[in-house]
Amino acid sequence: MIKTQDAIRTARALIGTPYSELDCINLIKRVIRTAPGGVPWYTTAGTNALWASYIASDKYRDIIWRQEGIAGARAGMLAFKKHGGDVHHVGLVTGEGTVIHSSSAAGRVVETALNESWHLLAQHRYIEVAAAAAETEGAMDVLYQAVVNTMRDPLNVRDSPDASGRKIGELPRGATVDVLAEPAQGWAYIRAGSVSGYASAAYLARVAYVSAGEAAEDVRPAEMSGANASSGGAAEEPYTTIRREDGTVIRLSGRWSVLED
Repeated sequence: MIKTQDAIRTARALIGTPYSELDCINLIKRVIRTAPGGVPWYTTAGTNALWASYIASDKYRDIIWRQEGIAGARAGMLAFKKHGGDVHHVGLVTGEGTVIHSSSAAGRVVETALNESWHLLAQHRYIEVAAAAAETEGAMDVLYQAVVNTMRDPLNVRDSPDASGRKIGELPRGATVDVLAEPAQGWAYIRAGSVSGYASAAYLARVAYVSAGEAAEDVRPAEMSGANASSGGAAEEPYTTIRREDGTVIRLSGRWSVLED
């Protein structure tokens, strides 16, 4: 049995592999054959055959659980796409709101959002599925918050952690994001409102929180932003965001104003 994270780690190491070399079903076969605890001789005819194996005899039943829809997706599961009765695409769910798959449209192995374009979920007998503790993107723990710190608007959000990834959104300078994961050096998996995807960590300044009663004598309020900066509007939880000369971003609870700069 392949441990969940070993399967994901093996799949992520293949991101960028050309589709001509490794299509979607062969990506899954490669993971099962080469990941620690895997089965070197494993094979399957294709995505339709893999999905249909659920109703096969025990010897040929690779899928041991399956469902329509992607609700409750957990790391280690397989996600499928279908058109009519044709189950034509498969990928590995990461548990971070993404799926790793070989895309003919992108021409390579990518990691993209597990969204409504995916239709089915299944558990493979050789890949361990993470426990039912909240594994989906919406319930992921936030590693930290950050502020977009680009020199020019906007910050591009992509479908994979590399500069050639497809652009799926953008965020303006000063926007606050939740950093959910850091899957590759120099990249962060972020969420901001309805936008989720990968962004360059070089343009994200980690937010440090300082309560209204604490001193911040080393901070020069050279730049202030946020929904509730001294010139901004009201919100349920007022705050002021300031950026120090060294690039550190600090968020102060309450409304603050600049008396001397």
